[in-house]
Amino acid sequence: MPPKLIRVFTLAVASYLCGVIGHAQKLDASALPFQAEIHIGGDPDWLAVGFGSVWVSVPKRNEIVRIDPKRNIVQARIRVGNEPCYGIGIGTTRAWVLNCKSQTLVRVNPRTNKVDLKVLALIAPHGEGSIAADGSSAWYVSNQDGHSSTLIQVDALGRTRAKVSVGTDSAVVNVAFGSVWVTSSGEGKIYRVDPKSHAVIAKISVAATPRFTTVSDDSIWVLSQSDGSIARIDSKENRVVATIKAKVPRAGGDIAFGGGYIWAAASGTPVIRIDPKSNRVLEEYSNYKGADAIRFGFGSVWVSDHGKGDVWRVDPAKIGRPPDKAKPNGQAEALLLQQN
Repeated sequence: MPPKLIRVFTLAVASYLCGVIGHAQKLDASALPFQAEIHIGGDPDWLAVGFGSVWVSVPKRNEIVRIDPKRNIVQARIRVGNEPCYGIGIGTTRAWVLNCKSQTLVRVNPRTNKVDLKVLALIAPHGEGSIAADGSSAWYVSNQDGHSSTLIQVDALGRTRAKVSVGTDSAVVNVAFGSVWVTSSGEGKIYRVDPKSHAVIAKISVAATPRFTTVSDDSIWVLSQSDGSIARIDSKENRVVATIKAKVPRAGGDIAFGGGYIWAAASGTPVIRIDPKSNRVLEEYSNYKGADAIRFGFGSVWVSDHGKGDVWRVDPAKIGRPPDKAKPNGQAEALLLQQN
């Protein structure tokens, strides 16, 4: 091996080992194993997976973009309203989107890639939330009381079927384990709601300012913005059984489950992988502030880079591997250039 390449590889391996021994691997975002970078334009943000596609909202362009994962290209651009801002709810036959500026809830037909229903929805304008959908309903938090503390259930035609009082400053909704789960950032609690009786059946305390949630085989996982920790809630016992100190305390962020792992993101740290068997952070890819939305689907990790207007497709099988001898990572290349 040529002397220069030996030096590059040595630096790369040293960087790798510093993260491995006793702690999560600390890696540069440039070392992520990209499969594709799909240019969307605008500020792509919230992601969803369903109907054979990856979906991403683009608030500045008032559209939802549909990505074909077979070809890694934009399949459709769908105008949905002013500033789609609360994620994308994937139901059985439709996708649901909330718009902050136009204060509307819209329903998208994946067969035609067009909006086929629009109704009024009073939601908080900050946009850090999500909408959930199940077989017959969509669920979101309304700001009609001025405190974002009313869970709304609408039927397939957008008609309100129920209103449930939940905690203040709620925004994120998930459907799993026969229940509706609502994150109250104001109270630092997760509300569990029975979708049939509309009764609150549990209130589970977590770290302050919880926001985004995801669902694994047996648990609800909650990312708290105050300290950057992730709480694991046992769906049978309604209690926190583990707290993972991911240490990414800041606004924004996201969390997802897929491929046997929990995936989290925060501003400056676009990919974090957590092993649910050990409740331990395995890798953190950092030093990049433009991306903090994440999902898993079609065998890949998907990340929205709203700074450059791209969606990344990342190979999970290569996450955490030591640098390739023939292809040293970006950090090592940069160090080599500085030394020469």
